[in-house]
Amino acid sequence: MNLFKALSYKEWTKTKRLIQVVLALVIAITVYSYIELTYSIRINEAVNVWYNYIYQGTSLSPLMMYLLPLAGISLAIVQYVPEMTNKRLKLTLHLPYSETGIVSSMLVYGYSILILLFVFTVILLVVVIHTVMPLEVIKMMLWQLLPWMVGGLSGYGLTAWICVEPQWRQRVLNIIITLVLLSVLFLTVYPELYSKSVLELIIISLLSFVFPFHSFMRFKQGIQ
Repeated sequence: MNLFKALSYKEWTKTKRLIQVVLALVIAITVYSYIELTYSIRINEAVNVWYNYIYQGTSLSPLMMYLLPLAGISLAIVQYVPEMTNKRLKLTLHLPYSETGIVSSMLVYGYSILILLFVFTVILLVVVIHTVMPLEVIKMMLWQLLPWMVGGLSGYGLTAWICVEPQWRQRVLNIIITLVLLSVLFLTVYPELYSKSVLELIIISLLSFVFPFHSFMRFKQGIQ
């Protein structure tokens, strides 16, 4: 069994219950959004409802704005807090493999799980919502989901950065930087803003992957 498979299995045992909870919430929120949408169409007529979504940027599933980032943050907490509190991380970093490979494997596991969850979320929403909404509304919904999904991915990496940081003073600074970066992703629900900011979203995502390596190395060096 190679390094990635071994570490992934270890991480899976810690995170599988959270993953199941997130999947259940995704399904529940999708069903709720569909019920709310069909009710709105019956009350206000389809044309008026479509107008709100196409021209006013109303969100088809506003609860996803909270669930997707929280999924990433929660996954990082469940994955890394036990490593710190139970003092298992030091043993993990002393495996007969490069530290970069170990850290990368742990992070790639988390990002991979989130990407799979988000792909499932997008497919489910598109299939369900497209039964009552035209393609134009679906496209706007995808642009709305994009920064929230980036928020989930970035929230995961940045939370890992915070959890593993061994020094509280630096941890507080990490929290402040994290809040600033994530706030950029929630300036508005109107999708046009983020359709023109793809580069910025990519940069935030890349930073969230790179930053945790700094805390891992500081931890390995025994900084208090």
